[in-house]
Amino acid sequence: MASLQNLDFPKDQFEVLIGNDQSEDQTENIILNYIQDKSTFQYHLIDSQTPGLRGKANVLAQLAHYAKGQYLFYCDADIAVAPGWLNEMLALFNVNTGVVVGVTRMTPTGVFAAMQSIEWLFSLTAMRFFSHFEIPFTGMGNNMAVRREAYFAVGGYENIGFSIVEDFALFMAILSNGYGFVQGFQPGIISTSQPTQTLSELLTQRKRWVKGAMQAPWQIKSGFFASALFLPMVISLIFIAPSWSIGLALAHFLLVTVVGLTGLTILKQRDLFKYLPLFWFYFNLNNTLMLINYLRPSSTVWKGRSYE
Repeated sequence: MASLQNLDFPKDQFEVLIGNDQSEDQTENIILNYIQDKSTFQYHLIDSQTPGLRGKANVLAQLAHYAKGQYLFYCDADIAVAPGWLNEMLALFNVNTGVVVGVTRMTPTGVFAAMQSIEWLFSLTAMRFFSHFEIPFTGMGNNMAVRREAYFAVGGYENIGFSIVEDFALFMAILSNGYGFVQGFQPGIISTSQPTQTLSELLTQRKRWVKGAMQAPWQIKSGFFASALFLPMVISLIFIAPSWSIGLALAHFLLVTVVGLTGLTILKQRDLFKYLPLFWFYFNLNNTLMLINYLRPSSTVWKGRSYE
């Protein structure tokens, strides 16, 4: 909330709508104490359910009807936005743009957080590259802006329906309605999020992501499976064709490292440079574990709730 209060934007030209999805901790008290002298902020307790919607999609659907602005900006409770976030994201909209996706990294707290940061920025670097060819990947609910007209043109979340990857669902609905998208890629729109602290938390988060990816076009699904199966393939090749295995691993290491370095350089995230040589190992192991975890029969847990 402090980062939203410190946005470099006229206070009378934006509003901050906070939705409380029946949190059982001190969320309400923390919010109300902070915003009591800040007219820009509005607090909404979401204690009713829109037919066909649950969780975050239900909250966002209701907040959209309170919003007055021509652009809807999205971020999560654990996000800190950059001071120029509104200005720089707005500048990326052109006449036909329906949605602009920002950039997010983790708060620097150690090696595990750094691996997650590089992973996010690596993925966003790829998304930026493919966006030049108008190939969409996904929205990003913790750092995204949508033209109000585009949101209501698709009927909002009430028409889109429930999804555990509500950002992807909204992103694809807007594009399917003829609007364009922009993948932002500049330091001024980088938000910071809190990293997962354990492997268990990471896999819980990623199970939801992979489940959402299975709703994506075949190119995205095939890319995920190729990444997830790369490590088992290289290990298997060691016993069949060792030289091929080593050569393939080295080529892939160089590709991943160069792409990562390119993204970190453009985004000026130099604090992550020293972790880059380790990233290839994390990247491949994590992708394989994500697939195994996805295939393992279990509920998808999202914000403390289980979804089958």
